Amino acid sequence: MQVETTAEAGLATVTVAVGTKGSLDFQINQADQRDACFCLGVRKSGSTMLHKMVQFLARKNNVHSVDIAGNFFKNGFVVSDWVAADLSNVVQPGNVYVGFRSFPTNFNQYDAFRTGRKIFMFRDPRDALVSQYFSDAYSHSLPSKETETGAKASEAFLKKREDALATDIETYVLKHARPFENTLMAFAPMLDDPTCLTLRYEDYIFQKKRLINKILQHFGWQCAPGHIETLMKTIDSVPDAEDKKRFVRRVIPGDHRNKLTPETIRKLNNQMREVLHVFDYY
Repeated sequence: MQVETTAEAGLATVTVAVGTKGSLDFQINQADQRDACFCLGVRKSGSTMLHKMVQFLARKNNVHSVDIAGNFFKNGFVVSDWVAADLSNVVQPGNVYVGFRSFPTNFNQYDAFRTGRKIFMFRDPRDALVSQYFSDAYSHSLPSKETETGAKASEAFLKKREDALATDIETYVLKHARPFENTLMAFAPMLDDPTCLTLRYEDYIFQKKRLINKILQHFGWQCAPGHIETLMKTIDSVPDAEDKKRFVRRVIPGDHRNKLTPETIRKLNNQMREVLHVFDYY
């Protein structure tokens, strides 16, 4: 791992080796000694909105944000690549880390993560599965094709889109229920972590200003009312009508009851019994 100081005060470029696939560069703040902060959000559970909020608020508090998972994705790498990578020189005090839609299990060995403040947003997994279907089929962004790794990843995403379009939603959610349950259960320790603020999607999707204030309080940040209003204009999106090709398609809780048959819901409830119980959606 190489570290090179940049011209901008306090920032350094850290180069991380990604197995035999290549390497990635990250800029981190090495001068700020405040505790590291972490923003965790399960996919299709308000995670994009949450990460945008945190990045905006971080800028207003002069906290440098680092999107580890996003950088890996844009360059065509998969989750297992960043989980397996040595990121010890990237995960340091003085930065806020965003973009995690899978639990960063490798971070448990880093003091900055164990002691840093965290926020974690989750959603009814049945609604998230419905949202994932429409995302895979119509709206999910693709990795960059500028590198060989990215081109291969983009091709894989297009194949996933093709498969989703060829599958009805009932079959899709049942097929993907177990993988989604595994993803969400990996976050279960956060529910009892005293450094973590847990956020239920359903409690905040229509109360975003309240959510902003919760984040500010937990991270010990501040933000002027005018700046909060500016942020609200960028993230307070509630569609008047459903559009399956839009990224923000439908935010109303309980959408799985509108999209799935009672029989499919019964099967989902049976397959996902443990996660529904742990996250109190049973």
